[in-house]
Amino acid sequence: MNKLIFLLIFTLISSTVFAQQSWTLKNCVEKGEVNSYPLKVAALETKVAEKRKQSVTSLYLPDVTLNGIHSYNFGSTIDPSTNSRVASNILSDQFSIDASMDLFNLQNLYILQRQKLDTELAQMSEEEVAYNYQTELLIRFYEVLTTQEWLIIQRQQMINSSNNLSRIFKEVDAGAKPQSDLYDIDYLFKRDEINIKETENLLYNQKLKLLHWLNETELTPSDFNLVLTEEFEEGETDYLYNPTVEKFKINQRILQKERQLLKAEKAPRLQANYSFGSFYSKLMNSDNLISAPSFSDQLHDNKSHYVGFRLSIPVFQGGSVIRKLRKNQMEQQLSELKIEESKSQLNNQNKEIETEIKQLGLMADKLISSIDLAQKSFATTQVKYENGKADVFSFNQAKNELLNSQFALIKNNLTRSLLQKRLKLNNTNAL
Repeated sequence: MNKLIFLLIFTLISSTVFAQQSWTLKNCVEKGEVNSYPLKVAALETKVAEKRKQSVTSLYLPDVTLNGIHSYNFGSTIDPSTNSRVASNILSDQFSIDASMDLFNLQNLYILQRQKLDTELAQMSEEEVAYNYQTELLIRFYEVLTTQEWLIIQRQQMINSSNNLSRIFKEVDAGAKPQSDLYDIDYLFKRDEINIKETENLLYNQKLKLLHWLNETELTPSDFNLVLTEEFEEGETDYLYNPTVEKFKINQRILQKERQLLKAEKAPRLQANYSFGSFYSKLMNSDNLISAPSFSDQLHDNKSHYVGFRLSIPVFQGGSVIRKLRKNQMEQQLSELKIEESKSQLNNQNKEIETEIKQLGLMADKLISSIDLAQKSFATTQVKYENGKADVFSFNQAKNELLNSQFALIKNNLTRSLLQKRLKLNNTNAL
């Protein structure tokens, strides 16, 4: 019987004896940055936005096109070679290289500024994804850590339960105690086994979810344990920036830039144009086909250059710009409300976190006192139980009170640590 009990205890605590990887919160964040698909996608979207941005030079480079036309004209038409009307069918080929370039276009300036804002928005969106990812990671990390600590306490108390079971077994075997006492302590021992197994299953599942969140495919939940470098650390939590709030602010600036772009559609536009070309033609129903110049001679003789400037001044655009400006104005009002809403939500959340941190801090001293009382109660109940002055259920209740008081203090410290890190993450976007 004794061998079986100690074998069971060894099995329960063996997982903490053998070497496992120890992961801190920093380790988890680093693994997530390397493996997480949401973070990879956000980083790639930022690169796409950067590649999409144009340079100043590119907006003022000329548009060059090569054009060619092959045509047939029937009946009375203009002969390109003489520029006179003839009653004949004409075959003609035209070739040209055309180039145009903006000399002044106010829209180009705003396009560059808008593209810069688009890149900033993509970068802030990437940071927002990282912020949301780390918030969820923080919660999962502390869930695992809390369950892990609870399991350690249960296993430590399991040693006490095994000792009591062994002692009662000997006393019953010697006839000092009735068989019913062995049934009672054996039932409570089995109950503790079930509780530990339930906690082990919960811990395994929480670790598995954490691995999935980190996209870590090479390890199993049994391969690592979590460790906390600091249970509770007072730090500066003054607001620097929050990506969700800042993203709305950048979006507001984009809407303002779009308004400038719309107004720039009414501004004059100056463009330079250049064309170099030549043509070939021949009469298809004339008796003098033999005397027509050759293809190469005509192309050489008919070469021409064209240089011109085009000034465009918008006068009437059908009211489309006015409608877009009105729509933009409403969008800016909506954006301002979203900015204020995000600020309000963040401030409220931070106030709730700060309040809870203070409450947990005040509760910590009382929990320490309760542990001291629970330890004394358990010690006296243990003596009474051994001397037959307390039944096994009173002993079990005292043991549970001690377990719960110990875990309450651990959970209090872990919760305060979690809330402090969430407050820091909300205000600085960093853990």
